[in-house]
Amino acid sequence: MKLKSMMGMALLAAAASMLAWGGWALYRERYPSWYEEVRLSDRRIITIKQRRRYYENYGTAESWVTIDLPELGGKRIWHSFLMPQRIDVHEGKVYVFGQPRGIKQNQYYRYPKNYMVGFFWNGADFVRIPFLSIPENIRNEENVYPCERNQMKVISIVEKDGQWCPVRGDRWKFGKIIDLNNYRALADAYAGLDNATVRSD
Repeated sequence: MKLKSMMGMALLAAAASMLAWGGWALYRERYPSWYEEVRLSDRRIITIKQRRRYYENYGTAESWVTIDLPELGGKRIWHSFLMPQRIDVHEGKVYVFGQPRGIKQNQYYRYPKNYMVGFFWNGADFVRIPFLSIPENIRNEENVYPCERNQMKVISIVEKDGQWCPVRGDRWKFGKIIDLNNYRALADAYAGLDNATVRSD
């Protein structure tokens, strides 16, 4: 009886371990995270942490980016319902922006006219601003890795410069260099799907 009891406990422990491992794997798949180096326009290179809420047949639904900059007074987390595209500093101000992934995110940000949604750090929080008020030299190119990854090692600048994510889109193309006309066309298409008449900047 004692042997059977021990075997039963061992089987229960093994089953619990498999369930825990499976749960962790599912969590990692739903919430991928990684560190990456980011080059700012003033040539500084910083390391950020990205974490996403990701769905296989949808993409990024929510994101958290941990940024450590003197201009922020240390580490801050930019949380949004966007796929992050850029972090930068211009004349002492920190700017960030990203793009909504689908209809729910477009609704949340009131169908942005330029598709991308911008923020700057006001000393206490990341506050939304009109996208075109972000300095042009910042809003013309991505510097945050848009592809979902799930790895322990830091994605280096060398790796990012050598191979950016593949160009996205069918009717309109979206890559590292930002073509504002394509983003505006996509924004109009999403707004048209929901007959959105009130749209944000």
